[in-house]
Amino acid sequence: MPDSGRFSELGEQGSRAVLEAAAVLERELADGLTDAKAAGDRVTGEHRVDQQEFDKLVRRVSENTHQLIDAVSARVLGNATGDAAEHTQKLTTSAHDIIDLLLGLSSLAPGLANQGLAAAFGAPRTTAQEPDGRQEG
Repeated sequence: MPDSGRFSELGEQGSRAVLEAAAVLERELADGLTDAKAAGDRVTGEHRVDQQEFDKLVRRVSENTHQLIDAVSARVLGNATGDAAEHTQKLTTSAHDIIDLLLGLSSLAPGLANQGLAAAFGAPRTTAQEPDGRQEG
């Protein structure tokens, strides 16, 4: 039976690491809100999802999430030995794999969203068009 004391200490270290990493992530998320707002404005104004804007958001989320996983893992692994270190490393690898899988699947979202928006609102209009489809100017 493993020594539960080692794992409770690991949990405390992990909690501190998560809090520190969350503070950094919160700052990064605040920076990303401008990009997210622009994408949201495009959806409401033009009834379309811009693939490049979406990809930019996904890259930001991917980078931040992988950095968060690495930071927490490094903090926990810094004091972990034996089985705890091995389990932490496996969890870290799995977390990275899950993020990559989910964000990879998210690449389908703009196409699906644009199909649904086109069905609901008609062909997307650009910002250079009037609501009735005529060109501005």
